Amino acid sequence: MKPSLADLQKNFDTTSPATASEIARVEHHFGYLFPDDYKAFLSLTNGLEGSMNGDYLVLWSTNELIELNQAYQVANFVKHIIIFGSDGAEDAFAFDTAGPDPSIIKLPFIGMGHIPNERQAGSFEAFLLPRVQTKGFFQRLFS
Repeated sequence: MKPSLADLQKNFDTTSPATASEIARVEHHFGYLFPDDYKAFLSLTNGLEGSMNGDYLVLWSTNELIELNQAYQVANFVKHIIIFGSDGAEDAFAFDTAGPDPSIIKLPFIGMGHIPNERQAGSFEAFLLPRVQTKGFFQRLFS
């Protein structure tokens, strides 16, 4: 049985789940197969936005992944990077797909490619869990 979004919706605006074909379309666009934990997240809510403990988090929908990576000209500034969200201000969160084990990084929108990226986590789950209050909800999602 799929878990309820009620806990998550207390702190974040959520959207309808992404379909498997929407996820596949984005993977095809980027030529990259997203990690299973990220696909599980998109299958639950196709993006979210809100604040928790004073920190703001925006995770983009499948449509925004393509649109905003193009708008920010990510491929022109950095290679092997797919931005999937932000802190709602100057920093982006992204997959660094360069190595065999992709990691989650933080990089600035302004100065992208010139200011060093900061590793955040080794998986989407490890990135997301500390940022949401409803840990039990996401532990059920990722287990």
